[in-house]
Amino acid sequence: MRKILLFTAATAVLLLSSCNSCNNNAPQGLVIESETDSIYMLNDSTMADTQTFVFEGVSPMNGNAVANVLLAISTVNLNSDGTFTITTDYVDEGLATQNDNGEALIITGNDSTMTVIELVSANRKPTISFMMQEDSSLVKVGQDGKPVSKDGGHKLNLKK
Repeated sequence: MRKILLFTAATAVLLLSSCNSCNNNAPQGLVIESETDSIYMLNDSTMADTQTFVFEGVSPMNGNAVANVLLAISTVNLNSDGTFTITTDYVDEGLATQNDNGEALIITGNDSTMTVIELVSANRKPTISFMMQEDSSLVKVGQDGKPVSKDGGHKLNLKK
């Protein structure tokens, strides 16, 4: 009986030491913790899943043009930089639908009450800026940081 207990204890020590050596080979960003007879992985808090926020609505464009816009921003949250894709379908000018993509830069005002999303095109098109409203909609703003249109209907509403 004593030999069985000693053998069981020695086996347990070997198993625990081999499990501890597994921790040294863990990929960065993952923490491996062991409990008595199980090993499980935890996500590191610095790793986050990217979400896609979709905005849709009517927005003024260059000149007198008004466009139906579908904007998708992929980022961790709307306070983090990410990427965008935008589809613009001009209503007034009769122009064809245009697509663009690039970086979405999130700029928060000094008092943290104003958030501006700058869309920097990968295709060298001019930067477009939208300001976040309290209802999570976006309105296009000019270089002065003020809305381009006074029409309350000219905004992009958060769809998901």
